[in-house]
Amino acid sequence: MPQKNLIKHSDFDRVLITETLPYETPIIFSNDGLYNRVKNIENSSDFERKLIKSIVFGDNDQLKYKSTKPYLYKIRKNALEYRRLALLHPLSQWKIRDFYKDYSKLILYFCNNSPASIRTPKSIASSFFSKSSWENIYKYKTSSFTSETVDGYAKHTPSFFSYKGYDRLYKFFNSTDYFSLEKKYQVQMTLDVSKCFDSIYTHSMAWATKEKEFIKKNLKSSSFGNDFDIVIRHGNDNETNGIPIGPEVSRIFSEIIFQKIDNIVINNLSQNSILFDNHYVFRRYVDDVYIFATNEELAKKVYSTYSDILMKFNLHTNSSKSTITFRPFSSKKSQLIYGANDLIDSFFEKFLKKDENNRLKPKVIYSSWRLNRSFIDSVRSLCGINQVTYNEISSFFISSINERIKRLIDVDGEIELIEIQNYAKALKTILDVLFFLYSVAPSVSSSYKLSTSIILIIRFVRLKLVDYEEEICHKIYDLTIKLIQDESQGHHVTPASGFIHLENLNILLSVRELGESYLIPESVINDICSNEESYSYFTVISYLFYIKDASCYSNIRDKLIKYLRSQFSDLSDITTNSEKAHLLLDVLSCPYIPSKFRKQWIKAISKKIHISPSLNDTDVNNITTQMIGSTWQINWAEIDLLNSLEKKELKRAY
Repeated sequence: MPQKNLIKHSDFDRVLITETLPYETPIIFSNDGLYNRVKNIENSSDFERKLIKSIVFGDNDQLKYKSTKPYLYKIRKNALEYRRLALLHPLSQWKIRDFYKDYSKLILYFCNNSPASIRTPKSIASSFFSKSSWENIYKYKTSSFTSETVDGYAKHTPSFFSYKGYDRLYKFFNSTDYFSLEKKYQVQMTLDVSKCFDSIYTHSMAWATKEKEFIKKNLKSSSFGNDFDIVIRHGNDNETNGIPIGPEVSRIFSEIIFQKIDNIVINNLSQNSILFDNHYVFRRYVDDVYIFATNEELAKKVYSTYSDILMKFNLHTNSSKSTITFRPFSSKKSQLIYGANDLIDSFFEKFLKKDENNRLKPKVIYSSWRLNRSFIDSVRSLCGINQVTYNEISSFFISSINERIKRLIDVDGEIELIEIQNYAKALKTILDVLFFLYSVAPSVSSSYKLSTSIILIIRFVRLKLVDYEEEICHKIYDLTIKLIQDESQGHHVTPASGFIHLENLNILLSVRELGESYLIPESVINDICSNEESYSYFTVISYLFYIKDASCYSNIRDKLIKYLRSQFSDLSDITTNSEKAHLLLDVLSCPYIPSKFRKQWIKAISKKIHISPSLNDTDVNNITTQMIGSTWQINWAEIDLLNSLEKKELKRAY
């Protein structure tokens, strides 16, 4: 059963953990260190305390109100398109934290006005549930995810608010609500908002939160919309057109606006005697709208009304993505998932069996190649029948396989000698399938699943299949090299400005688990980011974490230091440039950068933000040593990537 974990209602610092970061980041990245620094600021050194007050709190009024520039990066959306995400400056993240502290009740009020929303905050979270499948593999963790204290759990909570509705859209389509709607209405029509977050006009927050009787009774609410507008713009270079993509706070910002739109649509239609929950209904999941109506004409009327109101908020529909379905409401996606479920079950039944405790145990495998070829042929056939690409289904398979691995390695005690070979063959079979599915349709979300599988398998074989450790570890090593080479060559042909090959970086980070005997060749790592011009924060920290102080990576290390020296040659924008601020904080605590450079940067930052303009050599040496023990976003010393991946799963994007 999932485990319930308690957290403090009043801990607004956890906003830094749950609301301000994109989901799609390197697996080593989090705000856990920043959270701890803020919580324990009084126990910090004088240098760190002043650093936090300048870069995070913005104690200088001039800094506090000057907008910041987010770190913008692109990840793969599909085979042809990219998504551009934003990592906000720590100072802007802190302003969001303060906004939540002042306005959390009003956020909840304005997020609970529409009957159409199927994912919206309902209360401040006081607990969260950890997934039972992770509890089953605790023996493979090097440090504990759980904590005996409520404060300890705060860093693992998936969101600041508790939500009502559905955390994933597919759950709506499997719900009793959806079945009831199909029983009541003959037609389903979809409405897609084009480039929603890129198009939102921030001043529309004021329009969405005015003309409320509630405002008259709450003095603070009169400035709520304006303050939310200011906070969002502060972290986005003061842009009024578009909001940062990635952070949960942006989804809440858009939710309030869409709730206003929902209600205007419902009211406008009611004036023409077209009644919500009678003649029609619609359900909205973030910016995806599903209209249900008694006939096609009425569904189109609702669509056109919604589209018209969207335009008044500077938003537009993408008519090319709109679909109309008549009962039965069976979408291509649902048919695909049903088929995929049957396929994956059939595949595993051929070489895995359940024991009395519902754990999986391997059967004898006579030919891994035939087993894999048969499965992959079936996947191809499924895609062909449904006229979709691997991108539509690969992540589902990878996630399903990852869950099977957790059950397969849930072994207590020694494995019987007669079964050891079966386990080894089963794992090698699974690895081949996993890497194939990932290579044909890589995605950031799938990289977290594959990384989890890789680390679990490595730890399992080292603990339970010692005789096969070298063989299986070498297989992972070879598969990873081939994956990186194939993927990187594809992006040399069509590079995209600002693109971060996060899919490959995450796999690279996970195979660091293999240890010093299986270090990926320097030439292969260079393939991920082939030139210094395309270096950026996430690339640099991922490379540094992987290469550590290994002598075989001297060329990469030299390139990284050259890049860092260039970046830090001018620190005048350290309090406004998100990428530079994050990079500096993590590099100052990185033990793999020669101390002479870190000392130079400590002196430079001290002067730029007036921490101490006249540090002597002893002061600098002491600060350099102290900073090595600090964690900001990257924990260079003690991190269990399984814990990081578990938190990723709890906080997965939607």
